[in-house]
Amino acid sequence: MRILLMRGEWTVARLMIAILALAGIGIMSYLTYLHYANAQSFCDLSQEVSCDVVTTSLYSEIFKIPISIGGLAYFLLILFLAASNIPNVFQLLFISTLLMLIPSLFLSFLEVFVIKSVCILCETSKVLMVGILGISVFTLRLPVRKLARLAAPIAIAGVAAAGIMYFAQTGTVAKKDYSALVACLNENDVVYYKSVRCSTCRRQEKLLGDAYKQLSSVECHPEGENPQPELCLEKGITKTPTFLIEENGREAGRAEGLQQIKELAVFGNCPLELAE
Repeated sequence: MRILLMRGEWTVARLMIAILALAGIGIMSYLTYLHYANAQSFCDLSQEVSCDVVTTSLYSEIFKIPISIGGLAYFLLILFLAASNIPNVFQLLFISTLLMLIPSLFLSFLEVFVIKSVCILCETSKVLMVGILGISVFTLRLPVRKLARLAAPIAIAGVAAAGIMYFAQTGTVAKKDYSALVACLNENDVVYYKSVRCSTCRRQEKLLGDAYKQLSSVECHPEGENPQPELCLEKGITKTPTFLIEENGREAGRAEGLQQIKELAVFGNCPLELAE
């Protein structure tokens, strides 16, 4: 009888986890779409509560891969485990979820204190993860000490993963003052076409540091500051960032996508020493 009751609990637990995983798959698929489509989300409520601000920030990618794709892979793994007959499946669910939850909570910290905007869908996905973790712990029924011994190395690995992720995301930051380079670019008629929804633009600006604020620029997205979408259409801007050299109103050069500092100097006919 006890074995039958346990099997019944396991079946219910697997079903609950599968439902949470499916919800997570839906959220992460939508966030991935937002990242690539530059579309406005339904949860763009304000500057402080906006999925769009978060999904286009510097911290929305790691090694040029959207964080949401990692979340999608996690929830797909959880769905697979919940549907499988692998031995010790709830222990695997616990380990996988704890390992992913710690970097995810670090991203919540970045949202509040660095990005200064909260993504409702991102935080909802973490609630789903906590639910999966709780169901796994309840089903495992391990003594506290044994659970702590199991969790400790996973928690350390999660903290290490969060650190690696942070340094990977912030590795493209300005290493010096590029004000002289920006002044040269402006003098040589280089114009920076950007979008408030463009995560690559955020990385480009991090490369240039605060000096980028002095760069001659045009905002292409209608919701950005001082937008000029008609001008962007007129100039044939199909992706951001794009740099144009414009002489007497005519295009003399074009560079699309993220430009390293030396590439930008060469493009703008500026001395390479300004990029060092």
